[in-house]
Amino acid sequence: MKTLTPVALPYSMLAVLLTAFCLSAIESWNSGYSWHDQQRIYQLLLLCACAPLAVLLPQATLPRPALFLLTGLLILGLCSSALALWPQWAIKEWSRYAGLIILALAVGGLAGRPAWLNFVPWAMAAVGFIHAFQFLVYYLTAFVSGIRMLDADLLFSGFSNPRFFGQFQVMLMPVMALLVERCRQQRRTSIAALLGLALISQWCIALTLGGRGLWLGLLASHLALLLINRQLWRIVALQAGAALLGFLLFLLLLKLIPLWLGLDPILRDSLRTSLSGRDRIWQWAWEMALANPWLGVGPMHYSATYNPIAAHPHQVVLQWLAEWGFAATLIALAIGAWGLLHGARYLRQASANELDAGLWVAIVGALVLAQVDGVFVMPYTETWLAILIGLAMARWSKPTTPSRTQRFACALIAIPVLLVLGKVLISEAPTLSQTANDYMNQHHTSWTPRFWSQGWIPM
Repeated sequence: MKTLTPVALPYSMLAVLLTAFCLSAIESWNSGYSWHDQQRIYQLLLLCACAPLAVLLPQATLPRPALFLLTGLLILGLCSSALALWPQWAIKEWSRYAGLIILALAVGGLAGRPAWLNFVPWAMAAVGFIHAFQFLVYYLTAFVSGIRMLDADLLFSGFSNPRFFGQFQVMLMPVMALLVERCRQQRRTSIAALLGLALISQWCIALTLGGRGLWLGLLASHLALLLINRQLWRIVALQAGAALLGFLLFLLLLKLIPLWLGLDPILRDSLRTSLSGRDRIWQWAWEMALANPWLGVGPMHYSATYNPIAAHPHQVVLQWLAEWGFAATLIALAIGAWGLLHGARYLRQASANELDAGLWVAIVGALVLAQVDGVFVMPYTETWLAILIGLAMARWSKPTTPSRTQRFACALIAIPVLLVLGKVLISEAPTLSQTANDYMNQHHTSWTPRFWSQGWIPM
């Protein structure tokens, strides 16, 4: 009989919470909460649990320069939060980012634990499979029910906005592709076929929702993979094949069948060329950064100044420049560049396989999409990105014991993460719906997501 290891219970607890977080994009079981708010609540639950547990669990080892840069980044963020107009809101953003860092390090500690390493991508793929199934069910329901109306916004669920779904898809589709390839290599034909059909359906959904940023992210990340290591071409070919079949499915379901039945489906324009107001919010973010170059206006404080378009700039670099300042942004860019270069070097090695290729494409695709969308704002997206970065660290780093400095720093950071985010769950979440509605009625605003679906602060 197998005995439980000391880390089995904490990992099991995190697995349960990760499962609950996954389900927050499948079923809306909290009445009165939008998809965005529900996902934020379950994200905070996961981060609050991970903060103390990560102190007990193995962690990915950060090189000393990266650890110092990360520490400096968090210190600058604390200073910016303390000097912000609304420090209590700024510290929530800081704590969320700190919690995501701890989560990534905890996932990175899964090196040498293949069962747990495999659980994460399969959990992600399960969400994608269910979404694909729901899409097809909703499509058939439009005919079976007699409604005979095809509206793109009604054919998907799980997210408050199609763009938020696209942010998840940019990471989901490479992960599904790597699992298809792995199952094919292991001769698990039935599972590979089911995953392949789900991947094709995801491409059909992407074409239905018209996510230009999603296509840009996937194209750029797959081309980068080919430039780094052509031996991993199978992942690219598999994704290209799924895209082609997804396009054919899109033509059949949303063009030919409606034409045959005399229906006019309501689809999003995939060939639009406007920036959808991004040029204006980018300009406002840049002006905010120039006016506050050292520490920015404070984390989350782009949403402290009302504008008629959005509560965040839809561009991660401008968001950080405006809210955290130039120094913190340069540090964040340096850490990101180091991680990408480290991953690229690993991909050139003979030991790199489809898992490494899929992780690379998913992470790079999300970072590309973050240049035109709020990847580092939406709870479901940023949490999965942190998890995938953790998986990448588990794969691409040597399994060494973290230094005492790193252990101490994580334990120290875990305290405000647990206290601040725990307070949000206890004091804000239960009355969130009423608070948001009161704010919108008083200020005559609408749903503009940032931390919550009503994104303007203070609320």
